[in-house]
Amino acid sequence: MKRIFLFLFLSVTVATAQNGGTIESRYGIGELDIMATARQRAMGSVTTGIASGYDLSLTNPASWSSVTELRLQGGFTYEYLSISKADAGTSSGAIKGFQFVLPLEESWKLRVATAMLPVSRSSYATSAEGSVDGESYTGTYEGSGGISQLRFGASIEPLPHVQVGIAYQYYFGTIDQDWELKFHNGVYYSALQTRATSHSGSGILAGLQYDGIQGLTLGVSVQPETQLRASRNFVLQYSTEDSILTGESGTQDLPMQLYVGASYQVTEKLLVAAEYSTQDWSEALIFDRKQKQLGKQYKIGVGAEWYPYKNELGYRTLSRTALRLGFYTQQPYLTISDEAATEYFLTAGIGFPIFGSSRGDFALEYGWRGSEDDLLGKQDIIRASISVSVGESWFIRRSD
Repeated sequence: MKRIFLFLFLSVTVATAQNGGTIESRYGIGELDIMATARQRAMGSVTTGIASGYDLSLTNPASWSSVTELRLQGGFTYEYLSISKADAGTSSGAIKGFQFVLPLEESWKLRVATAMLPVSRSSYATSAEGSVDGESYTGTYEGSGGISQLRFGASIEPLPHVQVGIAYQYYFGTIDQDWELKFHNGVYYSALQTRATSHSGSGILAGLQYDGIQGLTLGVSVQPETQLRASRNFVLQYSTEDSILTGESGTQDLPMQLYVGASYQVTEKLLVAAEYSTQDWSEALIFDRKQKQLGKQYKIGVGAEWYPYKNELGYRTLSRTALRLGFYTQQPYLTISDEAATEYFLTAGIGFPIFGSSRGDFALEYGWRGSEDDLLGKQDIIRASISVSVGESWFIRRSD
């Protein structure tokens, strides 16, 4: 337990999203993290309307009241993306932060929680060739960094079958972007521009769950609009002049995000779930300006979880093993050439016991977006995720 806690605690230093690696991540605040554990990813990235005693929701703090013992959860995701027009692929892997939930009181189901989670990542490296007055050049564009959040929250059950939760979220992170222009002759001189944008600010996340109908759980959560403080430094380097350093301060909007979901326990062995989420970036201001490449983002997901051998004698380990399938479609908040590249994902996974009440979950996703006629061409995405949830019965009173 101590070794696992130390491992997840140290992962805070790298808890930024690595959710891609294309030129698209140069816009806005980069590619947004999907905010789902491996179990949730395997079920079509449904996160809000599922109550679980071990799998901690990243989007609905009200669900923490379902946790009955101390829980520590962390995850890792590896992704490979192929781009047809570039005849190339890119891969990345990242620790997906950690969550910690502590039960404090049972009659009100009071829980407190903390987390360190990735929000977005800018990760790309590309080049293009062109010419000015017949003189050829090569342009290189690179980006790195992203935004993360530190979360503190609590959940409670004020009425039977009604759980509410709220979390304070502190955002921080820096996005670095480089543009370099190299001419292949002595007529024009090469130049390099480096831009570093730092972000910081606070926001909240509020959630509600209702499980008063037999087998049915309904969930909704909202992240109100947040305005981050932002500061930006420019460094312009020329081969014939000294470097020029300039800076400016401004704000970065994070639009309101809404999640609505539901799950239904069809039988003791079968759970089905669905979710819709949306976030409109079309009016978001970045340093008092709009980016025309940003628009409305949404996601629709459905999934199922099945325990083939649950409570069957002779299958001690298999009775706690779950199989999962799902599907989701989403429209990212970025449009290229006035086209939003809708994504489609097929998901599958498995959940298994580790020791005691601790569990592991594995998810595999295959997705695609665009077509051969689009500016970027068709893109195929393969994503593998694993989450580990460690449970300890600390602070739980034992009956005599």
